[in-house]
Amino acid sequence: MNVLNGLAGASGFGSGRAVVKCKSKIIPQRRFVQNSEAEIKRFREAQIVCEKRIQERMKKAGELGKAAAEIFTAHRAILNDEAFFQGIFSRVESEKLNIEFLIYDEFEKITARFEAVDDQLLRERAADIEQVCHEVIGILYGVDGSGVAERDKALSKCDENTIIVSYELTPAEAIGLDKRTLKGFVTEKGGVTSHTVILAKALGIPAITGVRGAADVVKSGDYLLIDGCLGRVIVNPDGAKVANFMLRSAEYARKQAFYAEYFEKKALTLDGHRIDVGVNSGDEQSIKGFEPNRCDGIGLLRTEFLYMSRSEYPDEQVQYEIYGGLAFKAGGKEVVIRTLDMGGDKQAPYMALPQEENPFLGYRAIRICLDRRELFHTQLRAILRASAHGNVKIMFPMIINLEELRTAKQCVERAKCSLKEQGIPFNEHIEVGIMIETPAAVLISDKLAREADFFSIGSNDLVQYVTAADRKNERVNKLYDNCNISVLRAIKMVSESAGKAQIPWGICGEVASEALLLPVWAAFGVSKLSVAPALVGRVKYGIGQLSRLDVMETVKSALNQDTAAGARRELDALLAQLGLV
Repeated sequence: MNVLNGLAGASGFGSGRAVVKCKSKIIPQRRFVQNSEAEIKRFREAQIVCEKRIQERMKKAGELGKAAAEIFTAHRAILNDEAFFQGIFSRVESEKLNIEFLIYDEFEKITARFEAVDDQLLRERAADIEQVCHEVIGILYGVDGSGVAERDKALSKCDENTIIVSYELTPAEAIGLDKRTLKGFVTEKGGVTSHTVILAKALGIPAITGVRGAADVVKSGDYLLIDGCLGRVIVNPDGAKVANFMLRSAEYARKQAFYAEYFEKKALTLDGHRIDVGVNSGDEQSIKGFEPNRCDGIGLLRTEFLYMSRSEYPDEQVQYEIYGGLAFKAGGKEVVIRTLDMGGDKQAPYMALPQEENPFLGYRAIRICLDRRELFHTQLRAILRASAHGNVKIMFPMIINLEELRTAKQCVERAKCSLKEQGIPFNEHIEVGIMIETPAAVLISDKLAREADFFSIGSNDLVQYVTAADRKNERVNKLYDNCNISVLRAIKMVSESAGKAQIPWGICGEVASEALLLPVWAAFGVSKLSVAPALVGRVKYGIGQLSRLDVMETVKSALNQDTAAGARRELDALLAQLGLV
């Protein structure tokens, strides 16, 4: 028996025999060509073949729901992105190199740019570009159009309960699998927002990603139990493990059916405190899949994807159409748009951001916007125009002092004046808030609260900055602890500042949906939580099981503990008492 751990992608439980898929990618060789027009013609012919295959997948995926179909809609858009391929055509003509090598070279550059980003959504979008380009390259080479080698085609003909184990699994491969026998995915590569995970959710099967060495440790024919809630794979389990697995699987199925009833309900504590539960969004897929009836709006719209997926700045109209469309779709529920948060790990070549020794403490986010005012002005005009179509709010990231907040608000006023001069409608009273994500902002949160309409705690960055621990660094990520006493006290300080100023405050990031901390946020008087769409029902249910007044003493005791472990023990006991374990 062997136990492997990874990331919980699609929740659920599955059991079956492993089928291990080998890596099979084509790496084109660089060669010179005489006729550049003939190379471009080869591409156009491959593009037609690829278009037909993507349309076939769109049809299959359509049977699984909108989110699944839109994966291939996105692939089709990439295939027909003339701006992307025009750059490749220009290189064919100037460098006289074969088209498949140049396609490979271009997507490798894009992938490298996105892989450096500490934003899983953006990294996964780069994977879409890679998959489409690989498929075109495969067609140019005359192999299977999906990039699946002959030895892997048996995947679609499994005749028993099967769990696919692979280094990675593309949506093109996943959609071709036999849905009657497929019981789950286990991959080494990919994150929890990958399109393969989206397909797994649409199929109603568990998926675990980021399982290092899975394709080497697991052998075809091994019996697997996969726990998509914990991100755990048990290889050739003993009887006791199987029995425990069956009990947990049955309990999970019961709870999921139960949580589904809470998506459209209001989240009220037992003593009547309302907490809105919105969703995080930040890529085209999540925007298209936004369902306002299943949440309390969008608590955080990251706008970086608009900049990172292009070769030049998105203009005002492009941004307005996306923001305005969301505002209209939300039907009066809030859409909190975070202004550009580039820099740090988020780069776009055309922005020519400087190379820095410590980019997370450098030229990023609001610092760039206040330095490049026209860039900021364009985005603010687009957001303001969108506010005419719904409940839009502006949120500035990485604010560390009053000067930045005041200057940013002056930029909003300038954008308002420019729209007034043109007679373009917008919400004159649009709310303007800030993210609290640094110790500096925490320590002057009382002053910031007097000039901001709302706070949103960016918990991922706040935990990192308070603990001085990089969560991606394996040597120190154990210090990156949501229950760190300093982190909890910092958030309490922010809540008190917001309360005195009578402004709402919320939390986005991983801690917003952590069951262990729901009583803490309720005790602090949180106004809203912004979580992953799939977690809304569970979070609303959890809120409904507790009373602010009843949990305050335990929360106070937790904050008075000497260690994070001590705080966890207090909160674990409270969770058990509330029946939320």
